[in-house]
Amino acid sequence: MNAHISLPRGARWLLSLLFLLLATGVAARTPEPLSGQYKAAMVYDYQSNEVLYQEHVHERMDPASLVKMMVVLLTMESVERGEHKLSEPVKVSAKASKIGGHQVYLKHGEVFALQDLLRAVVMASANDASFAVAEHVGGSQEKFVQLMNGRARELGMNDTRFANAHGLPPDRRRGQQANYTSAYDLALLARELMKYPQVRKWAATRTANFRNGKLLLVNTNRRFLQSFKGADGFKTGYHPRGAGFSLVATAEREGRRLVAVVLGAKNSRSRLQAASQLLEMGFAGKLERRTDAKPVLLEAPLVLGATGPAIAPTANAAFQ
Repeated sequence: MNAHISLPRGARWLLSLLFLLLATGVAARTPEPLSGQYKAAMVYDYQSNEVLYQEHVHERMDPASLVKMMVVLLTMESVERGEHKLSEPVKVSAKASKIGGHQVYLKHGEVFALQDLLRAVVMASANDASFAVAEHVGGSQEKFVQLMNGRARELGMNDTRFANAHGLPPDRRRGQQANYTSAYDLALLARELMKYPQVRKWAATRTANFRNGKLLLVNTNRRFLQSFKGADGFKTGYHPRGAGFSLVATAEREGRRLVAVVLGAKNSRSRLQAASQLLEMGFAGKLERRTDAKPVLLEAPLVLGATGPAIAPTANAAFQ
C-alpha cells in the first residue's frame, strides 16, 4: 500500500515555492551584465586568450589611474633586462613631491627602494610614486611617456595615447594633452603585466606598511578583493572629470583565470557590481559573446617591422 500524506493548502503552496526557487537558483545567481551602468566592458580567459564578452571595446576613453599599469610594466621589464633593480634607491624630485590626487605624500629629497614605490603605485594608486618611478626609469616624465607610447604600439594598443605617468586630467591652460585608451587595449596591457608574479602579489595585497610603518597602504581595489571569490587583482581608475569609475579585475577559480575590464561606470558600486557579475557569469559559462566586431586571433608573437607591429593569427578564437 502506498502511503499518502495530505498537506494543508498553505504548506503545499510553500513547498511549491521552495521547488521553484531551487530550480531557478543558478539563474538568480548569475544575472545579466549591467551593460547600462558602464561605457565599455570586456572579459577574457587569461590562459586561452578567448574573449568571452566585449562591448564598445575600441571606444577611446580616459583611463585615469589605469595608465599606471604601463608605468609598472615598463619598470618591471627594465628590471628583467638588468637595467634596474627592485632594491635600488630612488630619490624623490621636487616635481614628484608636488603631484596631487591619490598620493603617499613623498617629500623632496626622500629616498625609497624602487619596489616600495611600485607597491604604492599598484596598491594605493599613488600619483607621486608613479611620477617618481617614471622619472627614475626614463630620466624625465616626458621621456618616460615616449617609452609608454612606444611599448603601447608594440603591444598593438592602437586606441591608446599616453600623455602622463599618473593619469590625472590635463591642464588645458598649459597645453597639456589627455590620456586615452580602450577596454581592448587595457586587456592587452593587463595580459602582459600579469606575467610578473611580484606585481600580482602586490595587486592581491589589501594593506601594507610604507615609510617604515608610518603610513599604511590600503589597496584601492580592496572591495573587490574582499567580496569576490578567487579575486586577486588588479587596478582601479577614477576621476570625476570624464573618466568615471573603471576597473581591471582578475580572479582565479580551479586553475582558470578570467580578466574583466570595466570602463566608465557611474560610481564605485556599479563598477564593482559590473565586474563581479561579468566574472561570475564567465566562470559559470553563462556569458553570451556580445561583439562590436568578430574576435581576432592571438597566440603568435609580435613581428616588428618598419611600420609597426604585425600579428600573425592562429586557429583558436581569441583576441589580438
